[in-house]
Amino acid sequence: MNVCIAGAAGDGVRGAGTILGRIFSELGYHVFVYQEYQSLIRGGHNASVVRASLKEINSYSYHYDALICLRDYVFEKHADRLRGLLISDSSLNLNYDPKLEFPIAETVKELGLPDISRNIAAIAIFCRSVGVERGVVEEVIKEELGKRGEENLRIVGKVYESLDLSAEVGRVERVGEKKELVSGARAIAEGMLAAGLKFYYAYPMTPASPILHILAADSRCVALQPENEIAAIMMAIGSAFGGERAAVGTSGGGFALMSESISLAGMAEVPVLIILAQRNGPSTGMATYTAQQDLYFALNPAHGEFPLIVASPITIEDSYRLAGELLNLAWQFQTPAILLTEKHITESLATAKLEGVVKREVEIFREKGELFKRYAITESGISPYAAPPAIFKANSNEHDEYGFATDDAETATKMYAKRMRKEEEIRRVVANLNPYVVVKNGKDWIVTWGSNFGAVKEVAEELGFSVAAIRYMRPLFLPKISGNVFCVECNYTGLLARLIEAEGVEVKRILRWDGRPFTPEEVREEVEKWSG
Repeated sequence: MNVCIAGAAGDGVRGAGTILGRIFSELGYHVFVYQEYQSLIRGGHNASVVRASLKEINSYSYHYDALICLRDYVFEKHADRLRGLLISDSSLNLNYDPKLEFPIAETVKELGLPDISRNIAAIAIFCRSVGVERGVVEEVIKEELGKRGEENLRIVGKVYESLDLSAEVGRVERVGEKKELVSGARAIAEGMLAAGLKFYYAYPMTPASPILHILAADSRCVALQPENEIAAIMMAIGSAFGGERAAVGTSGGGFALMSESISLAGMAEVPVLIILAQRNGPSTGMATYTAQQDLYFALNPAHGEFPLIVASPITIEDSYRLAGELLNLAWQFQTPAILLTEKHITESLATAKLEGVVKREVEIFREKGELFKRYAITESGISPYAAPPAIFKANSNEHDEYGFATDDAETATKMYAKRMRKEEEIRRVVANLNPYVVVKNGKDWIVTWGSNFGAVKEVAEELGFSVAAIRYMRPLFLPKISGNVFCVECNYTGLLARLIEAEGVEVKRILRWDGRPFTPEEVREEVEKWSG
């Protein structure tokens, strides 16, 4: 079942989508919730699409089984997708059949509830129409809204008492035990915490901001908002210098400001994790819409050569695993690591199991005494790590084994090579961390990365294509692929496709750059066009 809730900013559309998603997950369904909104406080157009299934899903669908319409003018934006029931306020007089109307605004006003409670009334109407028990709806609302939810129980009761059984248009029954519904931001936060995160610094920037909000309310780490993104990453570098695991989160514009500091971390060999949540660009672009435009920026984020690890999660559950994995790797190799994600993953929700990440300890020398050889030349390139009160020097200049600045040619040659040797070991380790996911179905392939995996996997299974979803971008690993190869991405030129073509593989591109993610139906249509 695929249900869209549409209205204006201020109508509680996103909250309604989350509540409906939690109702489905409470009943044991696999759920995916897509949130679309404009950069507005009031007015405009917001939508939340909630999909529930008996099988695992990581995408919403193009067509709706039901549309909950909170404003008349948003109906036209969704009418062509609706293949089932329209639910609306009886005062809207929308021309569509079948529809289920209810005096939503009038009832909310009679009960003395705020106007935003129309969203709860609409959810209650839908749930009543598909036979969801009233108790389930009320329990989820109380859990989600707390004290604010208690007053909304009155509107739920009114709906369930007023709509008679003849209004039912289907049945949604319990199919299993409750599943946990989590956002991509929550998954990233929990993954970092499981890997030992102690400090998180971020200047708010959509779509990375929810990570800051989540960690600010968590007692397991300290989350701070400094004055800008430069301060954020410098504070993270400072925390790592002190021996504590730290990360930052941002999007394209903020990441640009961090460039010089990323280079500093590379030279000083300080571990730091950067969450780069992509949105539509360039510049401010469409700040609240998704994209996959920053791949090359993430692969080459700063001046100079230094070891770097870049990975992109393919699902919300994978966001948890990769966030923890990258924090561990950053500390293992004493170098920056970038989690390259997207608005579509970060701000969507899905039923997921967040488990399996553990902190991999790294030995840190902390004893006060003689000057510590912090940058000792080793065969692997990985030097002993130290933190105060140990005495050592971290330096943004080229330096010797103790950290003292130098421009001596022989020393510079050795130290440069020492740092770069870590790339060989990084590649060996990452090779055993599932750098890509392969689903074998046939001789032809669809290759993708990031959130596209959910839609691609469904279509590939239906059409008999094999799937390769690339998780690690640096170092890059590609499976052996043959036959017809399609690459699905949310950018104009096919950034991953170019990397694949550099390996001598001919690639057919399936691209979009309008700020919206692919649905399975859209991927299928494009594949069938190419296939003739």
